[in-house]
Amino acid sequence: MDIPKRHIIVFVLLCSVASVALAQKAADSEAKKREKLTYNGWSTHVDLASPIMGLIADKGVLTGEGGFDLNLSNRFFPILELGYASVNSQAINGSNYAATAPFMRLGMNFNLLKTKDKEGKPKPHRNYAYIGLRYGMSVVNYELANVPITRDYWNESQLLSWSGKNAYAGWSELTAGVRVDMAKGFTMGWSVRLKLFLHSSLDEKQTLWYVPGYGNSAGNSFTLNYILGYTYYTKKERAKFKN
Repeated sequence: MDIPKRHIIVFVLLCSVASVALAQKAADSEAKKREKLTYNGWSTHVDLASPIMGLIADKGVLTGEGGFDLNLSNRFFPILELGYASVNSQAINGSNYAATAPFMRLGMNFNLLKTKDKEGKPKPHRNYAYIGLRYGMSVVNYELANVPITRDYWNESQLLSWSGKNAYAGWSELTAGVRVDMAKGFTMGWSVRLKLFLHSSLDEKQTLWYVPGYGNSAGNSFTLNYILGYTYYTKKERAKFKN
């Protein structure tokens, strides 16, 4: 049985991230007592890079997105990202592709910095470097116009159009970045993402040229995000910064 190459890549990436997470967990378990996860705050942010890159690099593409995450023990950051994108592009053969859709990503960031000092006490974290995983999904409303179809046997050609079509698409993302707390909760940071297209509801003869939240579905996608936002710390966590 042939296994699609993209599935092998996803499996390898998942194993790599899992290995890092297990190594971090093993290091924490060296303490005499294993502490329960603690809620330390939350963060919300918007991405500035996506709309800018849409105007500069991906002409005809408009994207806006933001996210919300929780801080658990300064180690785990479950995250929800929401966005909306539209695309209107013309191919060389004169056909036109247009699509609009909201998109969503669910995942987790893992803090790569040590969460305890030499004495085994929890360390406060205003800044952290991380790696993360996401699963993205979108229900795309798309249309194709002026698609040339040629019938060689009859030596005929015609232009076809489809409108009001909907399709579901899903993909995975491996991300790495840094988050910095500038002043009184004002947060900024950047991240890079490798996106791997997994599946869509269309059959093999059809394709979604552009998937909002992902990009061109013909191959893997690599993107850059630059965020600005606000981070809230619990009273207990803020007390650590003063010590």
